Amino acid sequence: MAGNSHICRRKSGPSQQSLRRPVKALALCLICLPLYSLHITSPFGQRKHLLTGLYSFHNGIDLRARSDTVYAVADGRLSIVAYDRALGIHVVIRHQGFSTVYGHLSRVLAFPGADLSAGEAIGITGKTGRVTAEHLHFSIRSGNRWVEPLAFIFKLINNKYHE
Repeated sequence: MAGNSHICRRKSGPSQQSLRRPVKALALCLICLPLYSLHITSPFGQRKHLLTGLYSFHNGIDLRARSDTVYAVADGRLSIVAYDRALGIHVVIRHQGFSTVYGHLSRVLAFPGADLSAGEAIGITGKTGRVTAEHLHFSIRSGNRWVEPLAFIFKLINNKYHE
């Protein structure tokens, strides 16, 4: 695979708009980002919850969004589409060796059991569940533990780049 590996890179300039839609260019990605733009509003780790006021472990990151398309970060199978009071409408994708969770969606664009490619549109951000504003909750579980999502993705990209 070395030499012809493709990793999702976002371009600046006029072509940015085309990447907001699920386009064929994203199909070349092996590892992609969950949103076109990453603005972290709540980091991974211990935090004081804005609604409950309690300190607890935040198992992912919250990314600012406004009805944005959400993308699968890697090839995998959509295993769960569900609703709960905290995450709202959310999906879980199982990949090779890890799972990704995308929460607070307004709409899901894929069905359980679907085989997904990196960069494939899986939903639209929203404000379902326990939220103060619209955003995407994005988390990664590797083995039996939650990991810092962006560090994990960049490690995957680095590994793919050096294959």
